[in-house]
Amino acid sequence: MIDDATARNVRDAFDVIEEAYEFMLAYAAQGRRREGADGAGPSQIRRFLQRFRSATESLTSLLEGIPDDDAGGAFRERWLTDIQAVQSVIDMLLAQPSITSEMIDNTNGLIVMRSLLTELFFADQVMLPKR
Repeated sequence: MIDDATARNVRDAFDVIEEAYEFMLAYAAQGRRREGADGAGPSQIRRFLQRFRSATESLTSLLEGIPDDDAGGAFRERWLTDIQAVQSVIDMLLAQPSITSEMIDNTNGLIVMRSLLTELFFADQVMLPKR
């Protein structure tokens, strides 16, 4: 069982990831052909992607500290694999000179992105102590 302090930290990482993903959905809908190209100033997408990436690093550390048991071990391993894949996607985006709405839209549609988000919701309900 996950202790309350760890559960709070895991949920904090969840909140950051969820907030960043919501921003990504809005950014994808903006139709930006280049970052900041519409005269509205900086897009903020890089800040949200960096926060997303940082939260996945925290989540990885927390998950690796949870004892592996028969009931959730395979799920935890899959979850860690998905986190690693999403980190790679974010790293590729951050390496781009300009992040377009289309890039983010395609990122949002990746199965691994949706898998990670669904794993967060599942873990919140099944693995963590009730709120």
